Amino acid sequence: MFSNEKIDMRVKYTREWTYEALVRLMGNKQYQDINITEIIKKAGISRATFYRNFSSKEDIVNLRVKSLFSDFYIDMIDYYKQNIPEDELFLIQSFFKKIDEEEELVNLVIISNLEFSMIEGIHQIITTHNKMFYPIVKTSKPTENYTMDIVASSAWTMLSRWHKEGKRETPSQLAKIYMSAFKNIYLALFDDKSKIGD
Repeated sequence: MFSNEKIDMRVKYTREWTYEALVRLMGNKQYQDINITEIIKKAGISRATFYRNFSSKEDIVNLRVKSLFSDFYIDMIDYYKQNIPEDELFLIQSFFKKIDEEEELVNLVIISNLEFSMIEGIHQIITTHNKMFYPIVKTSKPTENYTMDIVASSAWTMLSRWHKEGKRETPSQLAKIYMSAFKNIYLALFDDKSKIGD
């Protein structure tokens, strides 16, 4: 589950400066060629400060992704405190819009080959919201867990392709495509095919 971790402002700023330093360095070098010494110098922090906050260069990206999902979770909780819960399409559209706003981070996740962190975050979001907003499956726990894995992986695969291909669809259009694709796959595999399109 997401934690309401209170981060010291010095830690918050250090993480932001370090992330921005990595992004700026990538303007001139490939991600894999950037070393921690360069990041430390660009961020204006000491090596000890770096290792108090990060365990590796990859950790800079992973912590930024974790922050993205924590912020999204808080936004959703705040929204549903004041509004009647809607169906899963609203949640998916909201998340796709959030990803659209994070183009730089998404690009870095893809370049650094850390896409698993996005899949993990999506999995956590849908698991957290499952009981609050929509039951994905009503079967055994193992089946539910595997279903969550499929949903998280397919969502990131779609978002990644969308990003790489220049985001031709709006986040709302993409969310509808995603929902429609899942419905059609389910019906094609398990249900009466005459119901497709209902």
